[in-house]
Amino acid sequence: MHGGTVQTAGSAGSGPRPWHVVAVLLVTGLAAVVPTAATSSAALPASVVLLVVLSALAVPSSSGAVRQSVLLVDLLFVAVAVGFLGLWPVPAAIAVGLAWWFSGRGVDEHRWSSWCRRGRWTRDLPWLVAGPVVVSAGALLVWQRLLDGTLPREYVDAAAERPWWVIALAGVAFSLLNAAVEEVVFRGVLLSALTDVLGVGVAVVLQALAFGVLHLHGVPSGPVGVVMAGAWGLLLGVMRVRSRGLLAPYVTHIAADATIVLLMLPVLTA
Repeated sequence: MHGGTVQTAGSAGSGPRPWHVVAVLLVTGLAAVVPTAATSSAALPASVVLLVVLSALAVPSSSGAVRQSVLLVDLLFVAVAVGFLGLWPVPAAIAVGLAWWFSGRGVDEHRWSSWCRRGRWTRDLPWLVAGPVVVSAGALLVWQRLLDGTLPREYVDAAAERPWWVIALAGVAFSLLNAAVEEVVFRGVLLSALTDVLGVGVAVVLQALAFGVLHLHGVPSGPVGVVMAGAWGLLLGVMRVRSRGLLAPYVTHIAADATIVLLMLPVLTA
């Protein structure tokens, strides 16, 4: 990326190195399974070995996208695996903050400012935002009412015996923070890294697939949740490319998370 635009793969006159492609693909896949792999005694050792190898290769790499994506996923795994930083998205927010802080002390600081810029206003942007908001609200309503969708048990337990206003404030905070974290990770760092090595079209699709898999045990959950979140991630990726920034997908993502909170509030306060 440069100036907030999404570039095609490779640099002028040359394509990406093969290992850069492999590294970014592996990192994207690992980002998709962080909540599961980082807390699974079976999957964690293999994930750690893979991340150590990727990190050793990424440090001397000439690709800032590779370095930053590997660093971010390293920190995501550590933040989730330690287990005492709270429920998602709090560990992920800490990891993103640390990755941003580390980047400010190296040669990749400009990448974060480019990845996380607001973007531009286009005439089709209101429709790009309004359409997905309406569709996602309807889809989430169907998921909850017809498919018995609910929150993961840990969130229900955390809300137990809390006053309704505390749960409502937590829902607002969740909507704002979760949208920010997931947009920076998937539509910011990973979409940009994938674009650098594979081109924008493939990048939008792959980040959407990873975003869908992330929701296997999230909200919405299960195979249906993977499909719903994957389609949602595809729309957000297109929005990111069209607007050349994260503000439009962030606002749209907040609307979807707020819908989840509103649908689940009666259950949590019962």
